[in-house]
Amino acid sequence: MGLLDRFAGSPRRRFAHLALRVARRTPGVERAEYQPDDFAIAIHRTGADGPAHLYLANVFRETADATPAERRERLEKLLRLMAPMPEDSWETVRPKLRPVVRPVTFGAAGPAGMRPPLSRPAMPFLRELVVIDAPDAMAYLLPDRIEEWGVDVDEVFAVARDNLAAIARGSLDREWRDGSAVSMFDDGDGYFTSLLLAPGWLAEVGERMGGPVIAFAPDNNTLLVAPLPETGIEQIYAVVEHSFGEAVRYLSPVGYVAGPQGRTVPYAPPPGHPHHVAARRADAVLALTEYSNQTEWLAAQYAKAGVDTHIGGLVAVEPPGGGPAETIATWTDGVSALLPRADSIAFTDVSGGVDFRVPWHVAEEHTGLAPEPLLAPARYRVDSWPRPEVLAELRQRRVD
Repeated sequence: MGLLDRFAGSPRRRFAHLALRVARRTPGVERAEYQPDDFAIAIHRTGADGPAHLYLANVFRETADATPAERRERLEKLLRLMAPMPEDSWETVRPKLRPVVRPVTFGAAGPAGMRPPLSRPAMPFLRELVVIDAPDAMAYLLPDRIEEWGVDVDEVFAVARDNLAAIARGSLDREWRDGSAVSMFDDGDGYFTSLLLAPGWLAEVGERMGGPVIAFAPDNNTLLVAPLPETGIEQIYAVVEHSFGEAVRYLSPVGYVAGPQGRTVPYAPPPGHPHHVAARRADAVLALTEYSNQTEWLAAQYAKAGVDTHIGGLVAVEPPGGGPAETIATWTDGVSALLPRADSIAFTDVSGGVDFRVPWHVAEEHTGLAPEPLLAPARYRVDSWPRPEVLAELRQRRVD
């Protein structure tokens, strides 16, 4: 700890105090409180039933090299969006709504009882949220705003998708060259990664580029669209994975293609296909990332509540000689746990020794595994090993 830190606190604490001062001076904010355990500011807005939360980790990293004035300006913009917008009725807000894609754990890791932003499933480990578009930023739509307007949730998503359709049509006017990859970098107004939610958009791009295409969105502001090659896709996946790992606001390392009814779906070439190994690795990296985030948060929440439940981690392995990645969950005898969904389950004793391993669908079929309510990504509660006769059946289906 340096001399300044002794008197002024750590850089994180100084940043939090700056955010707290800015929040308390923001019009429409009745009071604001710093929550150090969550590195967040609880914003109590005029007329709101409960607080909104400004999580500081991302903006702290993003403004690490900024001047004090630039940091304050960034915080002021974020907080203005979190304050009430009394001029926005449902009719005036409709044209401002946009759908965005975010990781499934986005907005979930907050204090107990916090209402996360409005969202619904989009694709594996991704969710669709709705934002209110503003000239200099965006505000995530919270459930209490919809309740204030008296609007059905499905209508909100439908309006946001309709607004996206106009953006999608406009994006098709750009030049799409045969055989050339296109990188689209969002300056805040393009909503390029949201185009993955526009039905038929990726298929239309493929027609303009002369064949099937694959799209990548390693972070919130970057969309890469490339012709789907016959070979050599490993290099593209490697670059995307690196970008995903370095991103402050990461999204996904997975490749996406046009699917049935124009929906965007993860690229899933079958075993034996030259792209299968690269695609499976990307799937595993995204699963590991999201389950790791959830494990850390859930373990902390259970510890605070004094609940004796193990939050199982997800493991991924790749064959030494090459081959597709496989994710594994561990079911330990005598341990109450919440298991992540995986490709297979390893049954172990309390010493950690693996007895046997079976495909997930086999364990699900014979043990009746069912997802816990309200957890995303999904987890499955187990309190003890299955009955002896079920274990005997599982051992006969082992993959080791």
